[in-house]
Amino acid sequence: EIVSRDWSSDVCSSDLVLQLDMLAAGAPETIREALGGEADLVMTDMAAPTTGHRATDHIRTTALFESALEVAEDVLKEGGTFVGKLFQGGAAQDLLTRLRKDFREVRHVKPPASRKESVELYLVAQGYRRQKEPIRG
Repeated sequence: EIVSRDWSSDVCSSDLVLQLDMLAAGAPETIREALGGEADLVMTDMAAPTTGHRATDHIRTTALFESALEVAEDVLKEGGTFVGKLFQGGAAQDLLTRLRKDFREVRHVKPPASRKESVELYLVAQGYRRQKEPIRG
């Protein structure tokens, strides 16, 4: 179920912004149907509520990132871009290896508005190379 569909000029009059539960069964099909095909860009700012325990926070946010990446792999077109938030930590290397296999270019980005001491960063992966057939409903 699509929570909201926003065609507002706040983004760009030609862009469709969907707000939905990416973890719900059928989410990739819902996205492709709303777009009328595959996506150029999948971007997520999901993060689990922080507990104050750095390792736990990292693991929980990494799990959300991986879930979003799985959806992206099902909806992105060849050459597409994925952007997702992570917290710095040990498991990031496994994700970097996976992303470098599936995307032409992968880089870390720390927004200027992010506090210097913050462990938050974004991974920007461009040039998607489909490794598997998308899941179809």
